[in-house]
Amino acid sequence: MLDNGPSAWADWNFLAAELDLVERIKGVAQSGPNAWARIVGTRDDISSVTEEQQVVPGVYVIYGGFAIKNANEFKAEVEHRWRVVLAVATAAKVGREASLLNQVAGKYLPQLLQALHGYIPLGSTTPLIPVTPPPFSTTGKFGYYPLAFTSDTFYSTRSGPGIVPLDRR
Repeated sequence: MLDNGPSAWADWNFLAAELDLVERIKGVAQSGPNAWARIVGTRDDISSVTEEQQVVPGVYVIYGGFAIKNANEFKAEVEHRWRVVLAVATAAKVGREASLLNQVAGKYLPQLLQALHGYIPLGSTTPLIPVTPPPFSTTGKFGYYPLAFTSDTFYSTRSGPGIVPLDRR
């Protein structure tokens, strides 16, 4: 049953997924005996420090905007784009060869994929689907490994957002 009561528009947070994804990743990367992420945050967290002050390994959720997949005068389907960037470092400065960083990142990326692929974030009506991310990058001793996902939201001008109480895997 869709929650399209009179307050549906007022209660809808178009970007609720951002902090929900942060919490989802914290549950995987910062809890239990195998916790590894020293920080899980958003674009604000990564942009507020210089690279030398960065805490690694870290994971950052970055909203990549949205696209309208389908629309008419009464309804629209919005595709949200999310990037999840894993930041890692090595003790040595990395030159042209990134294999040391790749080995560090390679331990964590599968955990992030498992936690996010198929997960339905708050404010969405469909699960996260992986899409091709931008290439990874390295600077100095740091490496940045992005994952990219999309999830959709549906809304109607008459009844508001189609946010469904979900089985949130």
